[in-house]
Amino acid sequence: MQRLKIAQQIIIVLLFAVLIPFITIGLIISNIQQQTLRRELNYSALEMSRTIGENIQSYLYTTQKKLDEAANAITFMPYASDRADFLSEVEQNDKTFTELQIVPNSDAPSSPYAFDSNKSVVKLCSRINDEYSLCTDLDTVYMQNAVSERYKDEKRQIYILTKDNSLIATNATNSQELPWLIKNLPVNKNIKSPDLFNKYKNQPSAYYALENPDWTVIVNTTEKITNATIDKARFRIILALTLAAFFIIAMVGFYTFYLYINIRQLFKGIIAISKGSYERKIHLLKSAFTPHEIVFLAKEFNYMAKKIHQSYHDLSEKNLELERLNEFRTNLVSAISHEFRTPLTSIVGYSSRLLRHDIKIDNETRTKSLMIIKQQAQRLSRMVEDLLVVPDIESFSIQLNKVGINLAEAIENSVLYANSNNSNFDVEISKDLKEVYADSDRLEQILINLCDNAVKYNQDDEPIKIVAKNFEGRPCVSIKNKSIPIPDNMKEKLFDKFIRMDSQLTRTTRGTGLGLYIVKGLCAAMNIDLMLECEDNYFNIVLTFNDYVE
Repeated sequence: MQRLKIAQQIIIVLLFAVLIPFITIGLIISNIQQQTLRRELNYSALEMSRTIGENIQSYLYTTQKKLDEAANAITFMPYASDRADFLSEVEQNDKTFTELQIVPNSDAPSSPYAFDSNKSVVKLCSRINDEYSLCTDLDTVYMQNAVSERYKDEKRQIYILTKDNSLIATNATNSQELPWLIKNLPVNKNIKSPDLFNKYKNQPSAYYALENPDWTVIVNTTEKITNATIDKARFRIILALTLAAFFIIAMVGFYTFYLYINIRQLFKGIIAISKGSYERKIHLLKSAFTPHEIVFLAKEFNYMAKKIHQSYHDLSEKNLELERLNEFRTNLVSAISHEFRTPLTSIVGYSSRLLRHDIKIDNETRTKSLMIIKQQAQRLSRMVEDLLVVPDIESFSIQLNKVGINLAEAIENSVLYANSNNSNFDVEISKDLKEVYADSDRLEQILINLCDNAVKYNQDDEPIKIVAKNFEGRPCVSIKNKSIPIPDNMKEKLFDKFIRMDSQLTRTTRGTGLGLYIVKGLCAAMNIDLMLECEDNYFNIVLTFNDYVE
């Protein structure tokens, strides 16, 4: 089964936990808002039709009352001239009435509020007596102006129709929808009760039927109103939801971006650690979107990597130390097996010879044999001393007892010791050579090792040159011998442990290979500068003493 990445999982979670509920809620809100606005449009259409119908009814009732009052007043005027003057005065005072006339009842309209479509007037009559009636014309222009002025900002279409569906007044500049509305009007109308009759969704049309006169008021909701209310509100809701969704996606996107990058950094760090790259550190892309837990985890990971790297470094050093110890052990065993065997063989051989009773040994032979035994024993003692001082040098724990020493005497004793094989030494010691502060035994160990090294590697039986003098105010000792050519890569290794000019298989000189290493360590412990010079096949070691007697 293939597992999804974090970014893919966040997208799925965002889709199912945010976007789908968000869209569902948006649709619900849009539907609720649409239902609310639809009810509001229906209610407002009904109330508007009721209000207009009641206003028309009130206007006609008031006009009829005025006409009745005028008809009653005429009954008290016996003369025609008085009636004419009265009617003229009424027309001048009340612009509602036009063409007030006294007509026989037989000429009066059979129905009240009769509409004359040719003159666009409404006929009103009031009985004066059983023979005559007072009639007048109501100009529908007045009603048209009233409707247009009162509802000039109203986007709904308002129509006032007579019983035969003749148009009395409207605020619509274009009445193309009127035939369709008249066609959909119910045959049996509810009198003085507003009702809806249009079947178009979100475009309600309401009517209000008057009882007397038999007129109908129609209020029609146009498509512009629907667009301005329901559609516009729906668009705003969708826009708001879209912007909110976009904002949520952007925030989640930024968060996912930083989270994904930082988690990838953690993955890379873990992979680097698993492959042995313990120096790898995690560098986070920090911002307000970076969780505290990620920062804490990265900090702890870097601390862990640092500890692992330090442990690995310490372990590597321990392994190198173990390798060096193992090499030291191998070389030590090799040195002991090679170097201890010869003197021990000589000591055992000459001792056995001196202990034999079957032969007679003269004094000269006995003395020579004892001298050889002594020399080989001293050689063993010197090698043992060299082996014992190595751990002290490596642990920097050499115990020194520094006193004032006559450097000239120390050189002579060392030469005498190294000259046991009748080597040729050329010693030159300045008379004003200063005394030095050093450990007596360790200083002699240095000088003997240097003299012994010069003897072992001296070529062509040339004399070994030893010069001791003050140089720039400091005591200096130079030990120089002719040597085989020394490669450049060997010059830096000559003072290491178990380094020899000849190989282990073709070794031609005796020794443990620790002489110069011990010299270097003891010089460092006693503040003696050590310098090597190799020129023209000559090997020269110079000791400069920094601690001396003024």
